[in-house]
Amino acid sequence: MNKNLPHAIKVIRTALGASGSSDLADAIAHALDAVHLLVDPERAGLVLRRTPAGGWAREPEQTELEAQAQAWDATCERARQLAAAIEQRLGEHPGFQRAQADRDAVLVALHITDQAQWEQWRRWFGITHDREMPQPYMVAGDGYRDGIRVSVLAYHLPQARALALEIAKVPYEHEGIVYDLARPQRDADGDVWHYQGVRTSDGMPLLSMTARPERCSLANLVRQIGPLTPVTDTTSPQATPVMTGAEGGESA
Repeated sequence: MNKNLPHAIKVIRTALGASGSSDLADAIAHALDAVHLLVDPERAGLVLRRTPAGGWAREPEQTELEAQAQAWDATCERARQLAAAIEQRLGEHPGFQRAQADRDAVLVALHITDQAQWEQWRRWFGITHDREMPQPYMVAGDGYRDGIRVSVLAYHLPQARALALEIAKVPYEHEGIVYDLARPQRDADGDVWHYQGVRTSDGMPLLSMTARPERCSLANLVRQIGPLTPVTDTTSPQATPVMTGAEGGESA
């Protein structure tokens, strides 16, 4: 039995005895609402809808926050599908390195040897000149494909590798990327990792997260939560990880 029934009966009796109105239904409804025995569809997240039989059915009402969450999930799924499609279409292209989904966007790494190649890639990814970010040894840009933001890093391998090795204080090359282990490295989730000078028996650097003792190999970090980007400051030159096209250290 509904535990609200005795209370509702008492309220109805009181309303019938006190009402001087001819519309008893109106008086009873207001009396029940005054003691919170009626469900407010807006407050309860429910709405009443007519059924084909002519009755009423209660259905959950989607809040604005729920709608935003569903839209975010749908965009992230589209980014994963786009990354897979780019990998499938461009995987054999000599200038293509990799593509991976990063939440609602796609990260792409390219190998270019001249400006003309970059112009072609820029058009393919829909990158306008005002969205380009030139660096001494690479060019980056944001564009869109199929409505999904694509962040592209294009490296000029011979020059990039030489410059990266030159300016890095503690260089380490892994899977064609030169990392400066003297700098903290930020993963795709925003967490920061530090190299404390510890390596595995085969030379793979071990990094630990800020304020945590556990260590993880650079190879596993790149594979599971990469790409890694350096945390830069104003006291030392920037040494962004650079694609070189050569295989680096073994994973641990």
